[in-house]
This record gives sequence, C-alpha cells and structure tokens, in this order.
Amino acid sequence: MKIYFEVVAIKGTMRWTENGKRRQKTREFSQTINPFNKNADGSIKDRSQIMWELIAQRSDWLKGEKP
Repeated sequence: MKIYFEVVAIKGTMRWTENGKRRQKTREFSQTINPFNKNADGSIKDRSQIMWELIAQRSDWLKGEKP
C-alpha cells in the first residue's frame, strides 16, 4: 500500500554576472503535508505555515553569496 502526501513547493532563481556573462542558478524548496511534519508545539503544519517557511528559506538563499 502506497501513501502519497501533497507536496508544497516554490522555486527561486539567483541571477548574477560573472566575467561579462550572465549566470543563473535555480533551486526548488519543498515540504510535504503529512502527519509527521509538525510545529514545535506538536501540531501538524498546514499549507500556509509551510509556504511561509519555504518563502523564508528562499529569501535566505537569495540573500546568500553567489556561487
């Protein structure tokens, strides 16, 4: 028996110029909605809570140093 959990995902694209050439790197940030994905208080995360976490992760990644 297989159980499928809904995936919540967003993508982020980092763009920069290196030696006169345009470069970019794309990364996907994702989590699933499942009974094991819980908050610190033990409650199950809903879609909006997961989206806020993913947006924060993407923002941190985009602020980071270029590869």
